Amino acid sequence: MKKLEVKRKLMPILLLLGIIVMLLSLYLLLLAIGYMERGYVGTSLLTLLVGFSLLSSSLYLLRLSTYVYATERKSEKE
Repeated sequence: MKKLEVKRKLMPILLLLGIIVMLLSLYLLLLAIGYMERGYVGTSLLTLLVGFSLLSSSLYLLRLSTYVYATERKSEKE
């Protein structure tokens, strides 16, 4: 029973964290486009690298939250 309660508390946290990280990555990607317009090549490439890394981690967090949700639903049915 304790595992189920932990999963119930963990799912919204993972979902919220994944959305926040995704919004941050989108902001950095838009910021990188602005740097490209101004001619800051190095800064733009570094910002793109960080933005794509955060995008990848946010997708991983969102996928993890769906796994937690699916196992919670499966254990509720049993």
